[in-house]
Amino acid sequence: MIFAKSRATEQKLEQIRKQQALLLIAYDGVVPVGFKLGYVIENKQSFFSWLGGVHEDYRRQGIAQALLEKQEQHVRTLGITQIYFTTFNRFPAMINLGKNNHYSLIKTAPEQGEVKYWYEKQLL
Repeated sequence: MIFAKSRATEQKLEQIRKQQALLLIAYDGVVPVGFKLGYVIENKQSFFSWLGGVHEDYRRQGIAQALLEKQEQHVRTLGITQIYFTTFNRFPAMINLGKNNHYSLIKTAPEQGEVKYWYEKQLL
């Protein structure tokens, strides 16, 4: 509904099931319109915000911002002080969401003809 193709392999989902995962879903009534999925990195005090998105008909309404804030709030309750995500140059809205929420760009690298970005934030 949000991505053109599935980004989750069964192997990746099985790995996430073994971690302390958090799945947040935004609804319009009973219709899911956005989500944010992440998990605690095993043996580390960090949280990886792996996937998220908002259906194109619901964008620019603050849904992604609300999901991000709820995710950060939950991560803080776990006692985790670092959260990070990756994205690509084809997702400028995600890059801006990170920048607007005080995530720091820590790394860039080419990946399959694109630029991949790593952002992190220290949660206080």
